[in-house]
Amino acid sequence: MRIIASIKPYRRALALLLIAALLLILLAAVVWFDNAVNRGITYTPDPQAIPFTEMPPVGVNAFNIQFEAEEAKVTQTLEMARDLGAHFVRIQMPWDDVEIAGKGDFEDRRNPERMRDAWEKYDFIVAEANRLELDLIVRIDRPPQWARAQTHDTQAFQEGLANNPDSTGPPDDYDDFGDFVGAMAERYRGQVNYIQLWNEPNLAYEWNWTTPDPEGFVELLRIGYIAAKAANPDVVILFPSLAPTDGLDRQAPMTELEYLDRVYAAGGDEYFDIMSAQAYGLGQPPDEHRYVFLRRPGNWSWSRPIDTRIDVSRLVLLREVMERHGDYETSVWISEFGYNSAPEGVPGRNTWGEPVTEEVKGEYLIGQLERARQEWPWVGVMNLWFLRWGGEQPDPNNPTPYFAIVDPDFNPLPAYTMIQEYLADGPVAGVGAHTWKHPAVQSSTEGMWDIRFEGSTLALQGRGSFQVTINESMPIDISLDGGEIVEVARDLPDGVVHMARVEDAGEPPEVFVVGRTPPVPWFWTLAPAVVLIALIIVSGLLLQTLFIRGTRRVET
Repeated sequence: MRIIASIKPYRRALALLLIAALLLILLAAVVWFDNAVNRGITYTPDPQAIPFTEMPPVGVNAFNIQFEAEEAKVTQTLEMARDLGAHFVRIQMPWDDVEIAGKGDFEDRRNPERMRDAWEKYDFIVAEANRLELDLIVRIDRPPQWARAQTHDTQAFQEGLANNPDSTGPPDDYDDFGDFVGAMAERYRGQVNYIQLWNEPNLAYEWNWTTPDPEGFVELLRIGYIAAKAANPDVVILFPSLAPTDGLDRQAPMTELEYLDRVYAAGGDEYFDIMSAQAYGLGQPPDEHRYVFLRRPGNWSWSRPIDTRIDVSRLVLLREVMERHGDYETSVWISEFGYNSAPEGVPGRNTWGEPVTEEVKGEYLIGQLERARQEWPWVGVMNLWFLRWGGEQPDPNNPTPYFAIVDPDFNPLPAYTMIQEYLADGPVAGVGAHTWKHPAVQSSTEGMWDIRFEGSTLALQGRGSFQVTINESMPIDISLDGGEIVEVARDLPDGVVHMARVEDAGEPPEVFVVGRTPPVPWFWTLAPAVVLIALIIVSGLLLQTLFIRGTRRVET
């Protein structure tokens, strides 16, 4: 500080201002990189296993499977899902495709030459999925016109419908929705275990072209939840996945984060068992950890020049909303994640970010599965968007079909084969607390279990005496008293799959916990502290300099 002290006061003040500015930039850089390295990443998980995360992690969306004219194509689609290694298949059951002409009327008379029970095709889909040991996730939305006659005829909806033919919205009487959900849950009791109520209610065109109403949706969700549980107490209800938005569009006038915050504030968390979310890559690599971006001239907003990103990492921001409301125990299932590979010449090919090649699509999809395993113990099933385009052939100018990993003729695309090979290696437990029901736990003989896991630490909780062997090293003996978790391995190489063998003559442990060692953990505490202290010192010197200069002027 001798050099600064020898400079005239005003020059000294300028020098201190410059140093303060540099320190602020340095602090911002530390915070920025801290976000990228640590935000949303679990290193030391809670020892309590999160419900609905203990199952095979991969599902697929069977897009338009309900519109297949041939049952053989339904079967072939489901068989390809099974052969991929998926355990879950997510389908849509549009309400207007079942209770078509009026309340309680389940006859399909749209084709006079072939009138039939409107449930018939869904009965077949459900039966085939059960035969192939696939779990269906059924999404219920799109009320028939008779159920929303009042809102259908409004000027706002008609104008929106002219702009977007897929426009829909809640029924005039929410109880009609509850009655249909109850009828569906009762019909498929013991066959369909997972129901998603509605889809993207935060979009205006999914809400009758009125401002999306979180509180109103909570009431619709409540009625549907109660009806489903009354018909089948064992059914699992999924919250509808919200469309990630910046809230600056007429079709999405609020962000999905604000929408979800209001759902929780209205008590909506009482009416679902699993949270759903979308996790589209939008052309970005799956390991992209940036959460904010500076807007550019093409999408500039004076009200929000710096905004949050809506690609893969957006999922972390949604989870933060849940945890702010104290919801740490609800798992998040990914309803849709995918990458588009539309070629040059297809209009709108950049709608979902920069298109990727078919091979990169496979790499990125696998990368998303691995990121969830390594960082997010609260993520359960992840459903690929999508397996194959079903029903009528799409418009060649529509970029949507290029999310598929199987072509319309049932030929697997590179991403299908890559994911199939990846899943064939077998399940691996990632960071988090897991029960002994996790698919990564395999029993080779009586009283012996093998666990495949990825992480740098492993701990067990339960009761009894066990012998544990990690990666064929020397076995160690441990005793569990049912209380604290006992660490059995540490400092393992991260990013590789390890094998733990647990042997006992009786019952297995109750829980195993996989952790990770954070990179240079001391740095993320020390660095901002040092910069802040330096900033305080420089600010003090700056104030002192300005005070001395002001005092001299008064004396003069």
